[in-house]
Parts: sequence; structure tokens; C-alpha cells
Amino acid sequence: MLQTNAGPSLIAAMSPARRFALIAAALTALRVLTLVFADANLGPDEAQYWVWSKDLDFGYFSKPPLIAWIIAATTSLFGDAEWAVRLAAPFFHLGAALFIFSLSRRLFDGKVAFWSGLGWLLMPGVSFSSALITTDAPLLFSWSAALYCFFALVDARAQAKPAAGLALLLGLAIGLGFLAKYAMIYFFIGAGVAAALSPEIRRGLRISDAAIAGAAALLLAAPNIWWNAQNEFSTIAHTAANANWGADMFHPVRLAEFIGSQFGVFGPISFGLLVWGASTLSRGSATTGPDRERCLALAAFVAPPLLIVCVQAFLSRAHANWAGVAYPAAMILVSALAARARLELLLKGSAALHLAAALAFMAVFTHFSLADRVGLSNAVKRLRGWESTGADIRAAAAGYDAIVVDDRELMASLLYYARGGPPVVSWNSNGKIDHHFEAFMGFETVNAPRALFVNKTADIVALGGRHAAIAPIGRSVVDLKRGRTRTLYLYGVDGLEAPPP
Repeated sequence: MLQTNAGPSLIAAMSPARRFALIAAALTALRVLTLVFADANLGPDEAQYWVWSKDLDFGYFSKPPLIAWIIAATTSLFGDAEWAVRLAAPFFHLGAALFIFSLSRRLFDGKVAFWSGLGWLLMPGVSFSSALITTDAPLLFSWSAALYCFFALVDARAQAKPAAGLALLLGLAIGLGFLAKYAMIYFFIGAGVAAALSPEIRRGLRISDAAIAGAAALLLAAPNIWWNAQNEFSTIAHTAANANWGADMFHPVRLAEFIGSQFGVFGPISFGLLVWGASTLSRGSATTGPDRERCLALAAFVAPPLLIVCVQAFLSRAHANWAGVAYPAAMILVSALAARARLELLLKGSAALHLAAALAFMAVFTHFSLADRVGLSNAVKRLRGWESTGADIRAAAAGYDAIVVDDRELMASLLYYARGGPPVVSWNSNGKIDHHFEAFMGFETVNAPRALFVNKTADIVALGGRHAAIAPIGRSVVDLKRGRTRTLYLYGVDGLEAPPP
């Protein structure tokens, strides 16, 4: 008799590793195709990173250098199309998933590994991050690699096996993460808390291993530290300024908003399971023996980033992704606790929900008309219409010596979408260095007797009267759908003088 369920039976008969590999390969292929056929233009931050990739260095004003190096690698192979700029993102998350799967299998078993790896690939924050080129993708890859090396090192020492190579790899992973984003510093806190909570971790740690790992991390991070020293520690200062502690303090509403956003980043069922898991671990009723120690050690890498960013949100502000490094360990922890408590139905429900969300996101990302139909035009406005805007500005700039902009995001987008015209340079209206373009691509770096000033508003106050003559020459108006437009005001300026340094 014909068996109609051969396909599902065949998949069910596969080992967890084979099933995970099949799903991971298919999902990553879909994500790459989504990038190739996307309707989405580069966002301003992505465009800024692309600009950096054309001038490789050991550091940049607001971020460490890894993101620029990554984009330089993909665009040197495939050109400067948007999909090529973003190409590395899904592969970094695939790499993170492989480390998460491998660590879960080492600590628990194949079933937990399958749910951990699959959970990571389908996590809503990962689906979103896989479509954009940001510092989060290489950071989370590096963090996951470091997490695997840390537990593998402890395990090797517990079995009296050589571990110097693992210590070296741990340090290299930490150093690479530091070159992606300074949030990698949380890893040291997690390792310290893990050692405090778990006798197994303490028994497996050696001062010699810490020295090897620390030296390797420092060696890899040293060029960026040196760059910062040569540039007034601008990246570190910018990172500290993002905390915004100079403004009004204490915002319980922002704390609530941040916590609410984590249900969206990690997933509603997954985050609910994480809260439940934290409660059961604290009561000592979740697991016993080695499993409990391993869960506590994983929790040590989850709690510090979440708690620190919660405090930051309460004191000032916090973006939803700022605690992202908590979730590689959290995914393993949730999968292990749910499997041990026979709550696999919740893991399956979470995976199904996240798969549906991932497919819907890919559909919208490739067809913005779907976003318009369901009322999400505002959510994609920063990623659309830049080709038309760039064409307008490039045409208007014919005959001018430079395009002058007093806005970081606008300048980044024009550097990508108006390329081929005169140079785009930054105007510093407040006398402070607020971003990379003011520091390294200011108006004083070009000879521009005639300049096109492009502004988001109709006023010319930003120029401070430092010109011989100025005249409005038109506007660029781009339809962003649902009654929204991007309007830029254009002025021809003669005899523009650079502001004082």
C-alpha cells in the first residue's frame, strides 16, 4: 500500500543533529534569497557601516571595526548591492546556532540540542537581525563561540585533558566579540558569576587558562584599543554617552517597555519559559545534581546582561537589542528545563509560532506592498524610497562641488544612494563632534566654492550665515505610502566657509 507519510516519517527517523542541519540549511537559504529579492533599501546605520567598509581602519567613531571588515569582505566578492552588504548576517546567526546546538548536546543531550539550535534560528530577534547588517550578528556569533569554548574548557579540565588550545580559542572568541561590540564585556561578568554558583565550574577553571584566554583576547582587541588612544577614545566615549545618564533619571515606564520588548525579541512563549525557569531554579525545584549546576552556570550568563540593561532602562533608556547576549545561554536553559519538565509541547508551539512569524517577515521584507496592506508602512519607512531620494539629490547636485548635510543618518544614506555625484560632506552646526562624519568627513575636507545644501527642514539656520550667497532650488519629495513622505529641502550655496574647528 502507498505510504503517504513517508516524508514526515523519514524526518522523524533522523538523528537530532541531521534534523537540525536540514532545517538550518533550508532556513538560511531562504534568508539569503530574502536578501537578494528584498524591497528594503539599506537603513541609515547599514549605509554608514558600508561607508566605513570603503576606508578600513582599526576603529570608527561609534563602533569597533569588525562590522566594516565584514562588509568589505562580502562586497569585494559580490559588489555593493544591498544584499551583498547584508550577506554575512544570516551566516553569523547560523554559526551561532551551530555553537548553541553543540554546547546543548555537550551539556545535556541531542533532544535539548535540537530545540536549542532550532529555537535560536527561529527566535524573532534573530529573524529580524538576519535581514540587516548590524553589529549584533557578529557579536552573538562570537558570544556563542566563547560560551561553547568556556564550557568545553571546564569539561576538559574536569577530565584531566589538555585544554590550552580551548583557552586560546576562548580568548580569540572574546577578542573577536570585542571587535564587534563592547557588550562582549558582559562575558567576563557571566564567567565570574558562573564560577561563584557552580562548584563544577570552579573545579574546571585554571589561572593558566585564564591567562591564555586573556592574552589572546587582549591581543585581538589591541588594535582597536590603540586606535581609540589615537582618537581621544571616541568609540568608548560614544558608547558611554549612549547610556544618556546626563538626562532626567528614573523611568519606570521605560523599564516596563524594555521588559515588554524582550517578549518580542526572545518570543512570548520562550520569555515566559525563561521567567518560569528562573523561578524554579531559585527555588531549587527545577533539576538536581549535575543538570542543576549546569543550568545555574548557564543562568549566570543570562541574568547579568538582562539585569544591567533593566537598570539602564530604569535610569535612562535602553533599546530592545541591548541585552541580546543573554539569549544564547537562555535558549539552552529554556530548552533544557522545558524538556526535563516534559513541556516539549510549549517548545513545539513556540517554534511553530516563530516559524510563522519568520515566514511572514520574509514575505514583507521582499514585498513592502504587503506591509502597506496590513498597516505596517510606518514600520518600514526607514528602509524604502532611498533610491529615489538619492537619484533626486544626484541630479540636483550636477554642477556643484559638494553636497553638504547636517544630519548623520541622511548623510549616510546619501553616501550610498547618491554616489556617483559630487562628494557628500558633513556640516557641523553645533561645534561638537557628534558622529563619524563630523570627525572624519567634514566640509573643511573639500574645496567647494559652490555647494548643494540638503536639509530635512526648510530653514538654513544650521549654516550660521557662513556663506556669500544662498538660494532655494527645490525639494525632493518621495512617497513612503499611507500619506507619509520624505521631504528634503535643497539650497544652492556660494562661498560657504567651514565652521571653526
